[in-house]
Amino acid sequence: MQKRQHNLCPESLENLTAELDKLRQLILTHAQSDPVIQVDQQLALTRLIPGLTMEDWNNLSEKYGFSEWFALDLDNSTYFNIANLQRVINDLTHKSERDALTGLYNKQAFEHKLSMELQRVERSNGQLSLAMIDLDDFKSINDTFGHSCGDEVIRTLADMLDASTRGYDHAARVGGEEFALLLPGAGPLRAKALMDRLCSMFADTLIKCKGATIQCTFSAGVASLKGRNKAKGQDLFDVADKALYRAKNAGKNQVHVTRQLIEFEYDRSTMVHSNEKQFLFSGSK
Repeated sequence: MQKRQHNLCPESLENLTAELDKLRQLILTHAQSDPVIQVDQQLALTRLIPGLTMEDWNNLSEKYGFSEWFALDLDNSTYFNIANLQRVINDLTHKSERDALTGLYNKQAFEHKLSMELQRVERSNGQLSLAMIDLDDFKSINDTFGHSCGDEVIRTLADMLDASTRGYDHAARVGGEEFALLLPGAGPLRAKALMDRLCSMFADTLIKCKGATIQCTFSAGVASLKGRNKAKGQDLFDVADKALYRAKNAGKNQVHVTRQLIEFEYDRSTMVHSNEKQFLFSGSK
């Protein structure tokens, strides 16, 4: 079936795109120059465009990058427009949480996931592991093969993290060549086994780019905790980072694990001290 073309003539389309671009720039300039405007303030603007259908608009929006503009179809029901608005909101939410290159969570979204999982661990007395992953000698790959091949290496590792982990694990790209992997319910032994497997798989992967074959490795550091604790997300990041640096210093292409964060598990003020034990079990009245 032949795709129906939009009813706007080329001149009208050119005027429409020019007006939208002009309005976008005007809004951005105003927002940057006015310190009163807050990041969370938003405004919706509408304009009637005769002869343009929702299908036409969706095609134009995708082609010209008008995803921040929301269209209302006055020929359809309120329900249709609400459903369309929900679709746009979901799409924007997804984009705001995802890294553009890999499709993994970005750092901000990952930190939110980590915060939620730490609350779950505290409520359920469960366990949790966080792995920090860094590509080895990545600068030399960019210098030798170019940044586009470097991007291909990053995407390859991202795809592997996404495909080789459980459905309730969370993978993120948190830096240029740095990734994080959140493993709910996994203790240090299970996390180490998973990361060792991924480390070996990635080292054996041949990445094709611009006629070249690239092999790359990564190093990883893992931090784990269990039980009711007062650990914060940054605490776990810091411990995993230290383990990552140990893996790098030990020769790279390996995984180092920091065992359970004991200092965060117990509230020592409630522990029974040795002199109290002696009193309790001495039989004294």
